[in-house]
Amino acid sequence: MIYHQSSLIPIVDDSSLIHYKVVTGQLIRSSLHLDRYSPYAAFHDEEWGVLVYDDKKLFELLSLSVSLAELTWPAILNKRHTFREVFYDFDPSAVSKLNEKKVATPGSPASSLLSEVKLRAIIENANQMCKVIDEFGSFDKYIWNFVNHKPIVSQFRYSLQVPVKTPKRFRSVGPTVIYTFMQVAGLTNDHLINCFRFKECMTMAEADEKDGTRKSRVTWD
Repeated sequence: MIYHQSSLIPIVDDSSLIHYKVVTGQLIRSSLHLDRYSPYAAFHDEEWGVLVYDDKKLFELLSLSVSLAELTWPAILNKRHTFREVFYDFDPSAVSKLNEKKVATPGSPASSLLSEVKLRAIIENANQMCKVIDEFGSFDKYIWNFVNHKPIVSQFRYSLQVPVKTPKRFRSVGPTVIYTFMQVAGLTNDHLINCFRFKECMTMAEADEKDGTRKSRVTWD
């Protein structure tokens, strides 16, 4: 069973082969019953907590985090190709020009993903992201400034909730959503210290700081 954030709401049913211990949004592998070839296992092992600097990828992760209000991570990951088709590979400039009424029309591909409220929120957030890019040069510079351009390293052993500030520009983005986004985009390393990915993400962050590079290390198919 997987639980999401501190609310302890199950997000994977008992029939799933994916078993993680959960801790206020932190995921760690359980040694039992884990299908390491599942999309969710790959998500944990290859994406969750890896530093992301690309604006399109950051917009994707923000949008998927918004979608967690209505879907689970496994459901989102299984529909990821549809999300990318509907939202033009999460190009914020292209998404900002979408017609909200047309996108949310019953029977459209987008309507099979989320409610009209969330679809409109993603389009509005694309508009806001374009404004951020115009003002700051990139969304990457804007969002990483919140953590002083260096990942927060939580070093959690047990379930803890970390309070965060919420950027006020964006729609349907409360504290839980923004913290989930920070976790998946690598702004905070919330892998538990006994998770094998904790040290790997630490090493990547230290390498970036040492050589001054800011290159996203996640490959999107």
